[in-house]
Amino acid sequence: MKLMIRALFLLLALGPWVQAEPHAHGHHDFSDIPRWVQAFEEPGRDAWQKPEQVVAWLALRPGQVVADLGAASGYFTRPLARAVAPGGYALGLEVEPGFFEPLHRLAEKAGVFNVGTWLCAVDDPRLPAASVDLVFICDTLHHLTERPTYYAKLRAALRPGGRVAVVDFFPDRDIPVGPKKSERLSPEQVSGELQAAGFHISSNLDLLPYQYIVVGTLP
Repeated sequence: MKLMIRALFLLLALGPWVQAEPHAHGHHDFSDIPRWVQAFEEPGRDAWQKPEQVVAWLALRPGQVVADLGAASGYFTRPLARAVAPGGYALGLEVEPGFFEPLHRLAEKAGVFNVGTWLCAVDDPRLPAASVDLVFICDTLHHLTERPTYYAKLRAALRPGGRVAVVDFFPDRDIPVGPKKSERLSPEQVSGELQAAGFHISSNLDLLPYQYIVVGTLP
């Protein structure tokens, strides 16, 4: 109960709930929420997405606040929340508010209660300044068309030493999941964009079979 009350206070401190543009999630129509939840929570995904290993590699600490951008059903929000407990919180950011009910339901089913949901826009995370330690972006970055402007807004939302972690698909590999090759971003492109936005770059190109991890850290 104390943890839930503290989570509520955190959300109130972050600011008022805002309205989003429904179904404005980049290239996809997410109006059929149950179908997408089933796809995102598909049991075989763990074999190649390796959420626990990805979160472990990020070396999060208890008490930190993480924003899971494009959280959908909360597939990554749950392990991120576990990694920052006790005292920390994971916020699932979405432009589609229909995902919020299944995100909370699945988190509660998994025994994860230090989660919150946050309505954002396709061109703005709408996070208060210096409010989070990590912005986590998995399989979502290619939906953002004005990334330089978006990176500036992410920088403003990060605390000193904060990070942006991008997990996305290699563009030059024939793989059975993910967007078509023409929509994918290379790790070199992501690294270059984050570096141009003022981040220091680190990466892991070997942990996942289909994807890379690029991390931008504030100086």
